Amino acid sequence: MSEKCKHGIRNLATNLPYCRHCDAEAKSELSATPGSAPRPRIVCLCGSTRFGEAFQSANLKETLDGKIVLSIGCNMKSDTEIFGHLPQPELDEIKARLYELHKRQIDLADEVLILNVNGYIGTLTRSELEYAIAHGKTVRWLEPSEPNSQS
Repeated sequence: MSEKCKHGIRNLATNLPYCRHCDAEAKSELSATPGSAPRPRIVCLCGSTRFGEAFQSANLKETLDGKIVLSIGCNMKSDTEIFGHLPQPELDEIKARLYELHKRQIDLADEVLILNVNGYIGTLTRSELEYAIAHGKTVRWLEPSEPNSQS
């Protein structure tokens, strides 16, 4: 049998004994200043902006758990409350930019936390989830997930 990494994982893509956990540890070791503690894990919160309280609560919990938290960059209001006065083409352009920015946050993160309040997973959250999985991110759920959750 082939050799595995210290987590018992073999990367099927490269057939090397290497996994995302080893990668995260290597990045932590490389990014830490000599004599300092290793880099904390980075978690990106994903979910509908209508659940502002869930974002605030998860942000606090994850921060108190010692993680660096990446979240939505607005003041926890719905898109309509913030951008509803804009013409549709301008609104669409802003939303596209914000979505791309959020994908870059997922790129930086070690894991994503899906804020599926009452089982709700909207279209954008589902695409962020798929993006995170495609890029090998660990996925956690606020609430137990159901495979067919829809908006």
